[in-house]
Amino acid sequence: MKQMKVVMLFLLALVLIAAPACSKTEESETPPAAEQTGEQTEAESQTPEEEEPPAPEVPAIDMNGYTIKMVHWIDGPQEGTQEGDLAVAREKEIEEKYNVNIEWVKVPWGEPPTMITNAALAGEPVADLVALDLYHAIPLIRQGLLLPVDDLFDMNDPKWPVNMKENGSFEGKQYGFTDKITGSTGLYYNKTLFEREGLPDPHDLIEQDKWNWDSFLDIAKRATKDTDGDGVVDQWGMTTYLGNLTRLLVYSNNGNYYELKDGKYVFSHDNPNTLEALRFLGDLFNVHKVVLPNTHNSFDDYTESQTVFSSGKAAMINGELWEGAERKDMTDEQGFVYFPKGPKATEYSNTIENFVLWYMPANAKHPKETAQIWQDLVLWDRVENAKREDAEKQRLADEKDVELMVKITDIVTPFFNATGGAVGDAAWGIVNNGETPEAALERVKQVAQDSLDQNLNTKP
Repeated sequence: MKQMKVVMLFLLALVLIAAPACSKTEESETPPAAEQTGEQTEAESQTPEEEEPPAPEVPAIDMNGYTIKMVHWIDGPQEGTQEGDLAVAREKEIEEKYNVNIEWVKVPWGEPPTMITNAALAGEPVADLVALDLYHAIPLIRQGLLLPVDDLFDMNDPKWPVNMKENGSFEGKQYGFTDKITGSTGLYYNKTLFEREGLPDPHDLIEQDKWNWDSFLDIAKRATKDTDGDGVVDQWGMTTYLGNLTRLLVYSNNGNYYELKDGKYVFSHDNPNTLEALRFLGDLFNVHKVVLPNTHNSFDDYTESQTVFSSGKAAMINGELWEGAERKDMTDEQGFVYFPKGPKATEYSNTIENFVLWYMPANAKHPKETAQIWQDLVLWDRVENAKREDAEKQRLADEKDVELMVKITDIVTPFFNATGGAVGDAAWGIVNNGETPEAALERVKQVAQDSLDQNLNTKP
């Protein structure tokens, strides 16, 4: 018994000795009071916060004084406006950053395709970047004279303009690129005349979803009149260049000039939406008589239409975004809206042939470096500001005109008119020779199809 007491006392002593150690261990595993109350310990306060990984640096390029030439029929960035000043300053920064010279080469419109072809024959690139209309670019692409740029740009980058990837590609490869879309067309209207005649504002009709062929025709009828009582119409509902109006009517009614069928481009001689648009075209001139006649069958009709609208003798004229600024002698105020929707359309259309993008010649000397430098030249966060500044130069009446002009570029549908002048010939026959749309398109069908076969269906 005595021995058992000794053993129990010995075990009790061991427990008492071990207790502090156990207590210390448990305490070290318990979160400190500072952590429980949200306060930081000294060790934590010295722990650096997690930072986002730095963006990868753009590899340095030294162009050793090389001159990048950019061919266009307009001037490069000009000082004198906010966006112009910023663009000029940016150009100087880039020249220093890359040890490069940036040279804008201004040439007459229509000359770049010939320049590219001649330079290719001579074995030298005409420039590093060349601006081209789509209908000039496609023949050059088919001849192998322009460079695909899929490997030079990340075309999935959200910085690119809406639909630029689709509109700058051909047969699955990317060729054209730009920082902002400027090629678009809509309808200018004489706001002063509208107010004087008590005509509804097209902007209000757009808000009501009533801007269509019917409301357009109603306005044109009410605006067309003999203002001086001499028996001759001297104020027109519309003035236009026939070829341009034809295109706008066809595509505003969800029609087309040609379509892809079984891998081949086919002339739309029997498309019902196209026929309906051409019938309305003829009625505007010959039944309702609200459009100033085209009598020259040449570009003189375009010049006359601009003169008539600028002088305040027409309520409406279709036109591209740059044309408003050209009316320097116009004293009336002008507005700008979408071209009205046809009965077969659910959305406004914006079709244009003069759709300009940048391209690289196939034999460009430094395509990879040029691509990087061009992207760095662009003030991407200022693109919308630059588009707005361009719109504000178009002598528009109201803020809503400016806003729509900026917005319309998001719905542009450029196309290559490869019908060999057949549609224009048909339109002239309908308007001036009394042909039916069916007869006119049947008459030009073979010419159109031959041109499509040559330009789009036959591999060069």
